[in-house]
Amino acid sequence: MKNKLKKRRLVWLFVIVLFALLCDSRFHLACSEYLLEFNNLPAGFDGFRIVQISDLHMREYGEGNCRLLEAVKKQDPDIIVLTGDLINRKDTSSGIGQPDMLRPFLEELVKIAPCWFVSGNHEWASGELPRLSDILGELGITYLKNDYIKLGSGGDTIILAGVEDPNGPADMMTPPELVDALRADYPDSFVILLGHRNYWLDIYPDLDVDLIFCGHAHGGILRLPIVGGVFGTDHTLLPEYTDGVYNEGGYSLVVSRGLGDSTSMPRLFNRPELVTAVLRCK
Repeated sequence: MKNKLKKRRLVWLFVIVLFALLCDSRFHLACSEYLLEFNNLPAGFDGFRIVQISDLHMREYGEGNCRLLEAVKKQDPDIIVLTGDLINRKDTSSGIGQPDMLRPFLEELVKIAPCWFVSGNHEWASGELPRLSDILGELGITYLKNDYIKLGSGGDTIILAGVEDPNGPADMMTPPELVDALRADYPDSFVILLGHRNYWLDIYPDLDVDLIFCGHAHGGILRLPIVGGVFGTDHTLLPEYTDGVYNEGGYSLVVSRGLGDSTSMPRLFNRPELVTAVLRCK
C-alpha cells in the first residue's frame, strides 16, 4: 500500500513539474541581448540598438500585449524590426480579421521607435497580407518588399534591406538579385538584411551583407541542453540555426526563437524571445 501511494505521489510530482515547465516555457518572456562587433560599422552607429519581434502568431502577453510593449520599451531601441509571421495561416478570430486585431499593438509599437517589416510564410498563406500591408502603411511602418533604404545615425548611414518570404510571387526578385542591386548603388556600405526564414547559411552563405535578422525556427520548439533545438518547423529533426548568433558565413546571423506558436506541439525549455542586438565598432 505504501509503495502504491509513493508511486502515485511521484506521478503527481512529475505531472506538476512538467506543467510548471510548460507554463514557464510558454508564457515567460525571455529578453536576449546580443553585442555584435564589426570592423566596418560606421562610428555613428556604435551602440545602435535594434529590437527584433518575430513569429508572434497573434500571441498576446497581457491585454493588448502590454507586457510585450513594456519589454520593448525597456530595451530603448533605435529601431524595431518585425521579421514575419505576426499573424497565423488560419484566422481563428470571430468577426474581425487578424490584421485588425493586431492593429492596437502596432499602434503602440510605433510610438516606441521606427518599425520595419518583412513578410513571413504565414502572412502569405493567410491571404490577409494585403490588409496587413494597408495597416502597416497607415501606421508608418515600412514594409520592405525586396527593397532597401538608407538609415542615418550620428551623421553616418547604413543600408537596411528586406526580402519577401519565398511564399511570395514565383517571379519575384531573389535575395542575391536584391543584394546585387543594392551593391550597385552602395558598394561599400554596411548592410543589414531582414528575412523571415532561417536558412541563410545553408542556401546563401556568401551573400554580400554584414548582418541578417530572421526567425521561423521557433527555437527548435523543444530545446535540450547541449543538443539545442529538437524539431524544425519543416518537420526535420535536430535542425541547425534555431537560436542566437551565428558567424559561420561572411556575415553575422541573428535567429530569434520567436514569440508565439504555429504548431500543436508546445514549447518546452524554450521561452518566447524578444531579441535586442547592440551594434558596436571593433
